[in-house]
Formats: sequence, structure tokens, C-alpha cells
Amino acid sequence: MKNPKFSIIMPVYSQPGPNFDRRQTVPRAIRSILNQQFQDWELVIIDDGSQDEMPQILDEWAAKDKRIRVIRQQNLNRAIAQNNGLENARGEWICLLDSDDEYVSHYLRALDMATKEFPDYKVFNFASIIYFPDHHSQIRETFKPEIEGDGHEWFRSGQIGQGSFIFRRDLWESSPKYRIPDEASPYAFAAVSGFDMRIPERPELFSDPRIIEAAGALNCGDSLGNPWGQDFLQFYLLTRDNYSKPLDIALYIQYPRASEDCYDCF
Repeated sequence: MKNPKFSIIMPVYSQPGPNFDRRQTVPRAIRSILNQQFQDWELVIIDDGSQDEMPQILDEWAAKDKRIRVIRQQNLNRAIAQNNGLENARGEWICLLDSDDEYVSHYLRALDMATKEFPDYKVFNFASIIYFPDHHSQIRETFKPEIEGDGHEWFRSGQIGQGSFIFRRDLWESSPKYRIPDEASPYAFAAVSGFDMRIPERPELFSDPRIIEAAGALNCGDSLGNPWGQDFLQFYLLTRDNYSKPLDIALYIQYPRASEDCYDCF
């Protein structure tokens, strides 16, 4: 069977309660894939040990469309789930999707056209539409970095988000340096990420090489953006020696739980 053009990787963890209940958002995310104008895709969902009806919900969706695959793992957390999805992807290009976000209907069509128009690029990035809890929106503009050497210069967090970039699967497979750390703890993930945290004035916060004990250690804009920050780190690692082609188009829809004031600080 021919491999698809795009593999969409969506880690899912759901449990009852206000912070991790994805039973309403996951169907919205899946429908945004089924409604794509470009249909040569697969959706790889990694169920990271959900503690509610999510396994049944995912099985029902997979039964409706053979392009949807569900991979189950014990609760190991999002970085490991993302890597698991990447290892099981079959597509030429990798797309990422958070389980509480969605794609605009022309997401894949626009990216298919871009990959054909700019065949020398292995990474593309673009803008996002952000809908805040109070029902207003803003555009996160396309990140347009300078070039330093073969890839991007150092850049702060907040410039790129989950779903607002794609990359070739063979690039990710070509070297372990593009793999985000397999860490189950968010602060261990941040501590071993290898990212230059740029907080030299507070070295006492990094005395333990694996654990950052306080969330306050991750100053706004100076680190991964939040304890996980796996989306930003994935893009950062890929662009140390690969230049991403920026596209002036908003394709990803993000639904942050935080207020705009908190969000903007990242």
C-alpha cells in the first residue's frame, strides 16, 4: 500500500476533571482532519494511558476511517508519546496536532502546494489562529528567522507552536539529534533538553542536572516556554542545521486555556 503524503501525529491523554478531559476536544480535532480538502493523509493517535472513555472514543473513530490508527501505551507523558507516534509514522511529511486544537480545512492542501513549490526545503513553518477562552482571537504571526550558518540563529520560545510547522520524516530519521528527549517528567524534560536556557543570572536553579524544582525557573521567553515545550524544542532541534521555509498563511487553530496576558509572556 502506498504511503501517504502526510502523517499527522496526535498524542492524547484524557482523564475526568477540568485540566485533562479531552472527550469533547478530540472529536473536534479528528473532524478537522476528516474535513481536509487534501485527503492523502494518515492520523496516528497515541493514547497515553487515558483514564476515562477515551480508548472507546478513539476506537469508534478508527473504525470509521482506515486512515486513522490508534497506538496505546501506558501513561508515559507527551514527549514519549510524540516520539512513539513519529516512530510509527509512514508518511513523507510529519504534521503535529494537539488533542485540543484543530487544523483549518485547507491546512494540508496549502502545505502540499508549498512542498511542491519549494522542493529544496525539509521544514516549513506558518502562522496560527489563537482563540482565547473569552472568545476573542489573534494571529500568531509566521516566524521569520535570520540565517546563521546552515540553519536558524538562536531564538526565544514563543516564536513557534505545536502544529505550526511540518518536516520531512526522513530528516527526523536521519539522526538522533533531531529527537526530543524521552522524559516522563516535564521538568526533567526541560533540564535535559540541551536547549540553552539563557538564565545565567540564576544558576542556582540548575544545580540539579535533571530536575528543575520550581516552575518559576522557566522565566517567560527565556526557556522552552513551559516545562514541556516539546513543540518548540522539536522545531529548534530541526533548525540547528536546516532552514525552515516560512509561509505567510495561518493554518493551525489553537485553543489555549491560559489568559492572553499569561500566553503573551511566553
